Amino acid sequence: MQAISALSSAVVLALLASSGARSQTTDPCIKPGEAPVVMKAADGATVYGVEVGKGTTGVVLGHQYSSNHCEFMDFARELGAAGFRALTIDFRYNGASTGGNSSRLDLDIAAAAGRLRADGATRIELVGASMGGTAVLVAASEIVPPVDGVVSLSGPTYFRGLNAVKAVRSSRVPVRFLVTRGERRFAPDATYLMRAAAAKDKAIMRVNGGGHGSSILTVPTAKAFVLAFLAR
Repeated sequence: MQAISALSSAVVLALLASSGARSQTTDPCIKPGEAPVVMKAADGATVYGVEVGKGTTGVVLGHQYSSNHCEFMDFARELGAAGFRALTIDFRYNGASTGGNSSRLDLDIAAAAGRLRADGATRIELVGASMGGTAVLVAASEIVPPVDGVVSLSGPTYFRGLNAVKAVRSSRVPVRFLVTRGERRFAPDATYLMRAAAAKDKAIMRVNGGGHGSSILTVPTAKAFVLAFLAR
């Protein structure tokens, strides 16, 4: 799940000009049949993503720091093949997404959730890696109507103004935390968030090794744990 170099802003302009961005583009990560989309966040940010699959359970995928939507494309394809509708996005000021308050990654997640609902999803799940993990936890506490579940892969308690501690204390959305035992900073954060979470349906998986964020999904037991949660 290695991220590929960021897309140029020219791609975004071309997508916007195509009224809905549902055509093949110069995105190096996209394959035929996958839909490039452009969304507007609540504060006006332009959010680029790729939608895969046609299921009624939508899954928003948010990448880690200095990455883009390509990070989650392989997992999005697995989800699509398993009957989900996945949407992997570029967070603002990453890849082809631009504009808005640089700290409000939660609004990008909310925009993607809205897009999935508009495209036919009746259930919404959020999955984020590292900074994306913090973003999905915060978004899960804000989105109305509520999402159905949220997964944080190595999400820190705080990231650039996003407060995951406050979010999990106010959210009742079912939540799963995953972290590797070798993550000196992020492992304690996951434990703290797990204990602070107000949701009745909550669990944590601590994986051996030192991987971080989306790389945790390369561990078969961790991927199975996430897939079982999304399919519940």
